[in-house]
Amino acid sequence: MSEHPTDEIDMTLLLTERRVANAARGELLQLITDGTVTPWEAIVAAAASGEKPLLRLRLDQIITAGPGIGAARARAVIAQMLHILEATESRTATGHVTLAYVLDEQARGRRLLAVLDAFISHGLIQEAQDLTVWPGFPFAAAPLPREDAR
Repeated sequence: MSEHPTDEIDMTLLLTERRVANAARGELLQLITDGTVTPWEAIVAAAASGEKPLLRLRLDQIITAGPGIGAARARAVIAQMLHILEATESRTATGHVTLAYVLDEQARGRRLLAVLDAFISHGLIQEAQDLTVWPGFPFAAAPLPREDAR
């Protein structure tokens, strides 16, 4: 027994939080697999949502969840992104390129722009409407839609 009751961990709560986090990640990956959102739209959604569990998703998971996108193409996209940044996966906190790494505020958007460049180069973004961003993205909230002046 611990000396302080507050030191005891409520395992039920931790397991529930883990299930909720896994479900959130799984739902986003399933939306990509279903073709409901593109990998880029998934990154935008994760950035805008502020949901920490989504930040644990690896970039290769997001890319390969897309229909017809294999591991080799995902590796090429990530390799290009890392080349632009003059970085390596081994220098990331987890040894993988995660959304937390891509969206880290300390990078000031450089990593996100490198992902965008790699996505465009490898055909993951082909049309302008696929580029849903706004001023200050991803660190500022999306602006509310304006009502047309009458």
